[in-house]
Amino acid sequence: MNLTGGWHWHWRAWRSQKRWAPASAQIADWLMAQSMPRKQLILIGASAGWMLPTSWLAQFEEIHAWDIDPLAAPLFRWRHERTLKRQGIALHLHTGDGLARLTDAVRAMPDAFFWFDNVLGQLRFTGEPLDRVSQRLKTLQQSLKRVNWGSVHDRMSGPTLPEVTLPLSRPGLAGVAMETAEGQAWLQHMGAISPWLDHLTEHVLPKDTPVQHTAWPFKPGYAHWLEMGWHPAD
Repeated sequence: MNLTGGWHWHWRAWRSQKRWAPASAQIADWLMAQSMPRKQLILIGASAGWMLPTSWLAQFEEIHAWDIDPLAAPLFRWRHERTLKRQGIALHLHTGDGLARLTDAVRAMPDAFFWFDNVLGQLRFTGEPLDRVSQRLKTLQQSLKRVNWGSVHDRMSGPTLPEVTLPLSRPGLAGVAMETAEGQAWLQHMGAISPWLDHLTEHVLPKDTPVQHTAWPFKPGYAHWLEMGWHPAD
């Protein structure tokens, strides 16, 4: 079963909006505060945009979004299109593998801002050998060095202490490893109970890129460590 697509995923996301609201608000505040280019937006793994603020999307002139899930496009329209259409923003939704089309998209739209919307942390579930997934994520920077790009992705996920109060988002730098004092302190604040799953995204963003760490209460007793940041074109 696709863990981030299909009716089961969208039903969970719709039912979880209240639980996810604090994390969604922290993501929205961070996105709105950034100074990335806002002409064309390329969304990879957009799903229905469950945790994307319409107000941020509405700052772009044109949006292209890709997702392999056939339910993603109609649900994205249901959530965001009315506002975007009212403001004259061109919205193009594509059903397919945006990662497979990445090289062509970078070549065709070099001035766009590329945003990976909580998709890179899911690559470990594709059945590809994990060492190959890890290497693929490490080399993503090379494919994107000529464009402005960023990502929100799972760093780790796992069970939490009962009734834990998750911490507010905090700033940091990309490349923090789980076993460092900083990584362990963040997991402790989240009430993490071992074992936690490594999503292999430690090296997605260039080292020392400013990031935000956000705790996402995915379901009762289970949370995700989200990392988000962006990097300007070289």
